[in-house]
Amino acid sequence: MSSILWDDVRYLEAVERGGSVGGAARELGLSASTVYRRIAALEAAAGQSCLVRGPGEVMLTEFGAALARVGRQTRKALAEASGAARARDTEVSGEVSLTTVEALLPFLVGPIADITTRHPLQVTLHLGDDGPSVRDREVDVAIGIMARPPSGCWGRRLCALPCGVFGTRAAIARRPEVRWVVRAGERHSPESAWEREHARPVAASGRFSTLVSLVAGGVGVGLMPRMIAARHPDLVELPEHRASVASLARTAWLLTHPDQRRNPRIVVLMKALQASFAAEP
Repeated sequence: MSSILWDDVRYLEAVERGGSVGGAARELGLSASTVYRRIAALEAAAGQSCLVRGPGEVMLTEFGAALARVGRQTRKALAEASGAARARDTEVSGEVSLTTVEALLPFLVGPIADITTRHPLQVTLHLGDDGPSVRDREVDVAIGIMARPPSGCWGRRLCALPCGVFGTRAAIARRPEVRWVVRAGERHSPESAWEREHARPVAASGRFSTLVSLVAGGVGVGLMPRMIAARHPDLVELPEHRASVASLARTAWLLTHPDQRRNPRIVVLMKALQASFAAEP
């Protein structure tokens, strides 16, 4: 006896429910001959007859009736599981994950606080330049700094990130011997290349948040996105560098997998992030 397949049992269950092969065929949108053929395959696999063939109303054998009951229970269980899955997909609850670069952490605190207050959500946050992949479904949402969304991702433009050179008034007043705080360990980034050409560093950090703190603390001036500098009232821009840093402007994109873009948890997170970034000066 071969393995009995659910895909064949469902035809037998439809015959019992419809009262005839013709009724089953109409419900399934198939021809009667197709229904007979699938039930014949079921009988061959089981090694027993399932239908009593003859004129008039179709009859199920005892074995056929037992299989039909299994089919009915399976159909109901699948319908319940499918309904539960659909219900979960409409609920804003559970876990949602987000990855982006460390520099954008200050802009995530408000949105995360907002959605976790309004919904029973847990937000798992990954910070770093080499975070988990949206395309491979390793993370739900990413904020990427890039020219355009990569293939395999659905993206929405979040904001532009123009750069400037900023420092405290005391740090700027040291001209012409201005001291600099620069990136460490980023030999190939456009920002690091600009710093090597223009800056005379007194401090360097591999963590961008540390660079910003050192600049805000008056150690020296530094290159950073204007949006980040705007969060530090004591920082002012050095206008003489505006032209040379114009080419360093970036774009932030909100990214998710195309199949996930309508998931309620992801929609709530993305809307909160969009509102937060739109409110920035």
